[in-house]
Amino acid sequence: MGLFANLRRLGVGVLVSAGGLAMSCSDPGSGATETSQSGGPLTTGEGNDTTAGAPAATSNADSNGATTASDDAGTTVASTGAPPIIFDVGQMDVEIVETSSGMPIGPGSCRQSEAYGAAGAFPAFEDPAYAPFIDRAVLVMTSNALNQGHVLRVIDIDGPVPVPDLNHPAPIYTNPAWTSAAFGGSVFGITLDSSGNIYVAATRVYGNTSTPGTIYRVDAITAAVSVLAELPNQGPGLGNINYDCHSETIYASNHEDGRIYQVDLQGNIVSTYRHSTGSVTMGPANDPGEPDGLFTELGDRVWAVQSHAGRLYYSVWNEDSGRQSATEDNEIWSIAYIDDAGIPDAATAELEGVVPGLNNAIYSNPVSDISFAATGWMLAAERTMLGDAQTLAHQSTTYEYQQVNGLWQVQGTTYVVGELPNSSAGGVDHDLAPDGYVWMTGDALDFYTPDVVYGVQGTPYGGGDITNSTLIDHDAEITQQDKTVQGDLEVPIPGDASPPPPPPQG
Repeated sequence: MGLFANLRRLGVGVLVSAGGLAMSCSDPGSGATETSQSGGPLTTGEGNDTTAGAPAATSNADSNGATTASDDAGTTVASTGAPPIIFDVGQMDVEIVETSSGMPIGPGSCRQSEAYGAAGAFPAFEDPAYAPFIDRAVLVMTSNALNQGHVLRVIDIDGPVPVPDLNHPAPIYTNPAWTSAAFGGSVFGITLDSSGNIYVAATRVYGNTSTPGTIYRVDAITAAVSVLAELPNQGPGLGNINYDCHSETIYASNHEDGRIYQVDLQGNIVSTYRHSTGSVTMGPANDPGEPDGLFTELGDRVWAVQSHAGRLYYSVWNEDSGRQSATEDNEIWSIAYIDDAGIPDAATAELEGVVPGLNNAIYSNPVSDISFAATGWMLAAERTMLGDAQTLAHQSTTYEYQQVNGLWQVQGTTYVVGELPNSSAGGVDHDLAPDGYVWMTGDALDFYTPDVVYGVQGTPYGGGDITNSTLIDHDAEITQQDKTVQGDLEVPIPGDASPPPPPPQG
């Protein structure tokens, strides 16, 4: 019996462009021109954004010094001798022996691979069309609706390593129920719980929504869409979301009032935290004048949220391509929890790192997603934004941070997304194999050489660019540009994976 089937046997589930400025980029090799969904031009010489400077240098060196954690006591893992699973997970097929309770050991709903708060088991949809995806490594991703109207997809990333720098025709699953209409419009943020249920959050960052404060739940078995929670929001929408297995709650950033909401799996608001004021509430907030239908100001706006090692990491949106600041950098902060219930402790908020200007630019773009790799390093993906609800491309990257003497420090542009460089679309996740892959959403991954690929890029740990990466178009249509419609992604975690280690004590 395979690894993922065993996890399910143990009761664990087993993955617009908004109106505004349009862009045009010319590929020097093909003469092709890239246009946004709104179609207007913006000249950028040699296919790169001129404000961001020269194309990023590529580094393939791996200096991570991979570290893995041991298995939890009481859980027996035995190899079946099967060949390794894919280029993504890279682990042996195993049998996991049930503990006396019938579940892997861990607090809350945590499986052993989620020991430090990372979560996400594999969906096991009963739809016959999903059968080929069972027992396969997959990723789940959001996107803005195109002609097909789907905003949620599962992509098969299993099998031998594909030929790099070419479109990989990976199998893609979309359920008929997963159209933009079912989610009230656009969704961006995505997370999975320890049973494989998927959660997505309404957004305005690249499209419209009629349900701006809603977190939706996609059932791990039926694939049915339902409403988990409706947060106070009259228009701006939500940023990102993350499930914490210790507290069995979801954290969601709210672009209207600047708060991070903690929601339980029944949809109740457990607590809120506001970065700019340090205010923590039990239950819903009671800010005067909120909700008012307006985006909260820059500096008060949080986007990425990620639970890790007893702290909630989050990004603060201080500037972007359209509102460059000479004094304020985009930032990554963290805050500890009071206890296992996951209530933030305002007195523990710490600045973890700043987001540098790309290629020596004087500004950066906001970080929309954070992930922690098996090596313990932090990955932070920018998304190019012109304004509150206007998104662009080719001015953002995925940064890699290493903690040195207690401080997270950027290791340079080790992950170059896209054939048109710096095309991060703001989603990033990883597998938990020591020599695994980092997966990122992006634009112009292949740009008429020979295909037009917009979707996800998988790059080996240690970094690289498209020349050593797997490229997958998000909707398998490789003749048209799907610019600025790529969203966030998550890679479900095998139950036997070694979790990311906690940050070293500096």
